[in-house]
Amino acid sequence: MPHLRTVHLRRPFSFLMAILLASLLSLTARSQSQTLITSDSLLNSGSPLSVTYTAGGAQGTSVVNLATNSSVPLWMFYPDAFGVSGGSGTIVQNYTGSGSFIETINLSGLPGSGVDGYPFLLYGCDNYSDCWNGQAPQFPKQLSAVSSLIVDISYALTGTITGSRNVDMLFDQWVCKTNQPSAQSNCLEVMVLPYYSFPAGTGQPLVKTINQSVIINGSPATFSWDEWDGHPGQNMLFTPHTLPGLASQEMRFDMLTLMKTATTDYGNSSFTWLMGVQPGTEFGGSSSQSYQLTISKLDIEQTLGSLPAPPTNLTVIVN
Repeated sequence: MPHLRTVHLRRPFSFLMAILLASLLSLTARSQSQTLITSDSLLNSGSPLSVTYTAGGAQGTSVVNLATNSSVPLWMFYPDAFGVSGGSGTIVQNYTGSGSFIETINLSGLPGSGVDGYPFLLYGCDNYSDCWNGQAPQFPKQLSAVSSLIVDISYALTGTITGSRNVDMLFDQWVCKTNQPSAQSNCLEVMVLPYYSFPAGTGQPLVKTINQSVIINGSPATFSWDEWDGHPGQNMLFTPHTLPGLASQEMRFDMLTLMKTATTDYGNSSFTWLMGVQPGTEFGGSSSQSYQLTISKLDIEQTLGSLPAPPTNLTVIVN
């Protein structure tokens, strides 16, 4: 009987080393990149909370906690009616717990300044180092430590939001010199305004127009922002190139791109710590206001680290 011999195919050593190197690079990439996503993006896992501010009255922060664990803060909201010292009416802020956060502004007898108030919702920290970080993303975070900060928001402004008055929908972002700021002067205010109806405009010089790849109502699109220089003040603004923007939309975009652009163009490299994500609505320019902002989705996806670039100095020879 003939003898059968098993033949073992040997791969070249260089080939095996190439496979090992690729595996190590893959593991390194995974270890250096991590995406943290808000667990209450659909605004339905917190305990319902409704708070009414009365014109000229006291203001206080309100914290939405996880319905199944009251020690876990999901969001903070605040009426911030800093210019309303009298008049009449209310600001009602309502986290329904069933898929929406609603701000209803009904005020009269207002001073009609450029901005009389800014009721907002916050995840992360404010510019005085008070923090609400009960979901996965963590703030403050250095811009250099984040490779992307995707914000996916669905909002609708209804009521009287045009004409001889100032109304917007904005993200009032704070990029600070330290991770523990104690005053507004420690921070650069970066205002990102998907909707901006201020008849007199920003009153600031235009820096440039930026085209950003976004997703609007589920479809890829290009959104054009006008960037405005806030000097001598300590702020930068991004408004829609085509005003006033959409009063109702779902918009998914990378907030990090705008934060880095603003800090670079402002010309002060010491502003490096992003404190959080803070959407809301400003009002002013009229003695009366009557409108509503409804947010039905607020998804924050914070990707830490960055994927390493593929090496360019390696040569693999396969025999």
